[in-house]
Amino acid sequence: MLVGDVPWILLLVLVVCLYLVWIDIREEDVDFQVKVWWFLFVFLLHVLGYLIFRGWIALRRRRADEQA
Repeated sequence: MLVGDVPWILLLVLVVCLYLVWIDIREEDVDFQVKVWWFLFVFLLHVLGYLIFRGWIALRRRRADEQA
């Protein structure tokens, strides 16, 4: 992206990953700063960042279910 020569499929995958993060993070009860951090993390690491984000969401939900 720095040189302006990005294959359209990679750009599409990045947009889809960011959209999915936006949908998932709206449902979580966390501070705004945490939401922005995850959004930027996925922006920087692309698909790997999204997979790490999904793992974090799953862990948070599992812990919430155990405490309830």
